[in-house]
Amino acid sequence: MHDKRTIYTKVEQFLRDDDFIRYVMDCAPDKESYWASYLSAAPQIRGAYLKAYDILLHLDDCELLTPEQTERLKQRIFHTLQATAN
Repeated sequence: MHDKRTIYTKVEQFLRDDDFIRYVMDCAPDKESYWASYLSAAPQIRGAYLKAYDILLHLDDCELLTPEQTERLKQRIFHTLQATAN
Protein backbone atom coordinates (compact mmCIF):
# COMPACT_ATOMS: atom_id res chain seq x y z
CA MET A 1 0.00 0.00 0.00
CA HIS A 2 1.24 3.50 -0.74
CA ASP A 3 2.57 5.87 1.87
CA LYS A 4 -0.20 7.77 3.70
CA ARG A 5 1.81 10.96 3.36
CA THR A 6 1.05 10.89 -0.38
CA ILE A 7 -2.27 12.64 -0.82
CA TYR A 8 -3.89 12.13 -4.18
CA THR A 9 -5.56 15.21 -5.60
CA LYS A 10 -6.36 13.89 -9.08
CA VAL A 11 -8.65 11.14 -10.31
CA GLU A 12 -5.78 9.68 -12.37
CA GLN A 13 -3.70 9.13 -9.24
CA PHE A 14 -6.41 6.99 -7.69
CA LEU A 15 -6.84 5.06 -10.94
CA ARG A 16 -3.12 4.21 -10.99
CA ASP A 17 -3.14 2.88 -7.43
CA ASP A 18 -3.39 -0.92 -7.38
CA ASP A 19 -4.59 -0.89 -3.76
CA PHE A 20 -7.40 1.50 -4.62
CA ILE A 21 -8.39 -0.63 -7.61
CA ARG A 22 -8.43 -3.78 -5.45
CA TYR A 23 -10.43 -1.96 -2.78
CA VAL A 24 -13.13 -0.86 -5.25
CA MET A 25 -13.25 -3.89 -7.54
CA ASP A 26 -12.87 -6.60 -4.89
CA CYS A 27 -15.12 -4.82 -2.36
CA ALA A 28 -12.26 -5.44 0.07
CA PRO A 29 -13.66 -4.74 3.54
CA ASP A 30 -10.18 -5.04 5.06
CA LYS A 31 -9.20 -1.90 3.12
CA GLU A 32 -12.32 0.07 4.14
CA SER A 33 -10.78 1.56 7.29
CA TYR A 34 -7.62 2.58 5.44
CA TRP A 35 -9.50 4.49 2.75
CA ALA A 36 -11.92 5.99 5.29
CA SER A 37 -8.99 7.35 7.31
CA TYR A 38 -7.29 8.50 4.09
CA LEU A 39 -10.38 10.55 3.22
CA SER A 40 -10.78 11.98 6.71
CA ALA A 41 -7.12 13.04 6.73
CA ALA A 42 -7.63 15.04 3.53
CA PRO A 43 -11.31 15.88 2.98
CA GLN A 44 -10.46 18.15 0.04
CA ILE A 45 -9.76 15.04 -2.08
CA ARG A 46 -13.28 13.66 -1.71
CA GLY A 47 -14.35 14.79 -5.20
CA ALA A 48 -11.43 13.08 -6.95
CA TYR A 49 -11.87 9.97 -4.79
CA LEU A 50 -15.59 9.68 -5.56
CA LYS A 51 -15.09 10.30 -9.28
CA ALA A 52 -12.37 7.61 -9.48
CA TYR A 53 -14.57 5.21 -7.50
CA ASP A 54 -17.48 5.88 -9.85
CA ILE A 55 -15.32 5.41 -12.95
CA LEU A 56 -14.18 2.00 -11.73
CA LEU A 57 -17.72 0.88 -10.95
CA HIS A 58 -19.20 2.15 -14.22
CA LEU A 59 -16.29 1.71 -16.58
CA ASP A 60 -18.34 0.54 -19.56
CA ASP A 61 -20.66 3.56 -19.28
CA CYS A 62 -17.98 6.12 -18.46
CA GLU A 63 -17.95 9.14 -20.75
CA LEU A 64 -15.05 10.80 -18.93
CA LEU A 65 -12.46 8.57 -20.59
CA THR A 66 -11.62 7.96 -24.22
CA PRO A 67 -12.10 4.38 -25.48
CA GLU A 68 -8.31 3.94 -25.39
CA GLN A 69 -8.10 5.15 -21.77
CA THR A 70 -10.98 2.86 -20.84
CA GLU A 71 -9.25 -0.13 -22.42
CA ARG A 72 -5.93 0.66 -20.69
CA LEU A 73 -7.73 0.97 -17.36
CA LYS A 74 -9.53 -2.34 -17.91
CA GLN A 75 -6.18 -4.00 -18.60
CA ARG A 76 -4.70 -2.48 -15.44
CA ILE A 77 -7.67 -3.69 -13.41
CA PHE A 78 -7.33 -7.18 -14.88
CA HIS A 79 -3.61 -7.35 -14.09
CA THR A 80 -4.10 -5.93 -10.61
CA LEU A 81 -6.80 -8.45 -9.76
CA GLN A 82 -4.82 -11.32 -11.32
CA ALA A 83 -1.82 -10.43 -9.16
CA THR A 84 -4.04 -10.55 -6.09
CA ALA A 85 -5.37 -13.98 -7.02
CA ASN A 86 -1.88 -15.49 -7.39
